[in-house]
Amino acid sequence: MALRTAEGPIRYEWDRFPAYRNSPSPSASYDNDDNLPKDPRQWTREHVLQWLRHITTVHGLPDVPSSRFLMNGKALCLMSPGMFLSRVPLGGKLLYKDFQLRLCAAMYSRN
Repeated sequence: MALRTAEGPIRYEWDRFPAYRNSPSPSASYDNDDNLPKDPRQWTREHVLQWLRHITTVHGLPDVPSSRFLMNGKALCLMSPGMFLSRVPLGGKLLYKDFQLRLCAAMYSRN
């Protein structure tokens, strides 16, 4: 079985992801987190904690102890899915996916 390479740029279907549905652009995010920088690489520790609180509230996840994410956005970029899961067994995949969507939106926005 041979793998085929993609022809042309990869297109993301942002409408498939609830965080970006009905948003003016892919880099737009959830309501109530407007004071987060759109680029997660610019996040401070406080921004990371604000993002955690917001995502756990929106998705009804248990509160995440802030001691598990004492890092800035650049450090989050270095985390693998397994690292998210080890810190948050219930919801780690969701946190990882949300963060990656935000990162991709920032990196590949046309602004």
